[in-house]
Amino acid sequence: MDRVVRKCTKCGIIGLWDANDPPNHVANGCNGNAIKCNISSDELITMSYIANDNDFFQAMIDLKEKDPIEFQLKMSQFRTQVQQQQQIKRARLAASSTTVKCPTCNSRDVKRISGTSRAAGAAMFGLFSKTARSQFECRNCGYKW
Repeated sequence: MDRVVRKCTKCGIIGLWDANDPPNHVANGCNGNAIKCNISSDELITMSYIANDNDFFQAMIDLKEKDPIEFQLKMSQFRTQVQQQQQIKRARLAASSTTVKCPTCNSRDVKRISGTSRAAGAAMFGLFSKTARSQFECRNCGYKW
């Protein structure tokens, strides 16, 4: 389904319309006429990741009309920024799925027990010390494993 960017002549809202839809803006009882803008739907979607603001969209539309080279440079920067944000989200998602969880309470608020702490536990209480035998400690319930 093709989407086009249109601007309502009555309220000024810029948004995506289905290409086959009539050019009416009926949302919120506006009933204005929606005219086609000179930016693509992909460009509008990319811009909405940066700022979902009608004034920003209008400024970018104006920039494309006045200085298309500067517009393309900005869009390139925006695309790079969006890709970086998506990579960060994917990395966080991957990290959260591999993060250690407490086997007792399922909390992810876990710390690794340092080698120094483990050695101190072994020195004070011998190798039977729970700290000496454990690698992680839950900050939520205190369980060591």
